[in-house]
Amino acid sequence: MYQTVGHHAIDLYAEAMALPLYRRTIRGRSLDTRQVYTKCEGDEVEDLYELLKLVKEKEEVEGISVGAILSDYQRIRVENVCKRLNLQPLAYLWQRNQEDLLREMISSNIQAMIIKVAALGLDPDKHLGKTLDQMEPYLIELSKKYGVHVCGEGGEYETFTLDCPLFKK
Repeated sequence: MYQTVGHHAIDLYAEAMALPLYRRTIRGRSLDTRQVYTKCEGDEVEDLYELLKLVKEKEEVEGISVGAILSDYQRIRVENVCKRLNLQPLAYLWQRNQEDLLREMISSNIQAMIIKVAALGLDPDKHLGKTLDQMEPYLIELSKKYGVHVCGEGGEYETFTLDCPLFKK
């Protein structure tokens, strides 16, 4: 459920946006893998619950944004945590057309670099370090050829955002 590649640099996001950063070690693991999540001690979702509970207390947060595009697994778990904490889940990317979404991210000046590849047609020697802008035509080609999710929703690749309109520095 969590992206781990590049997590050591996540503090740079907080610095770039001039926002506080809250982190928690994930002690749990994926125990309840059913479609509908039920609170389960020792599950990684409970680590998210505890972290968001703290954030809500400290920052008076009212909603949580989830980046899921197609993953019911991720969306349902975030919605479960939000319901228990009386937070509004925000899933603005949910079921968006991935080609349109990728183009929108690029045209919005989001500069994200590929830092992990794990799909047929993606080669670490060729594609690591490339930006989504550079990869867009090739990702669309891979989608047509192999069914690769253009936005990496199936874990085909992971990115690290180098710059975006939310960054103040």
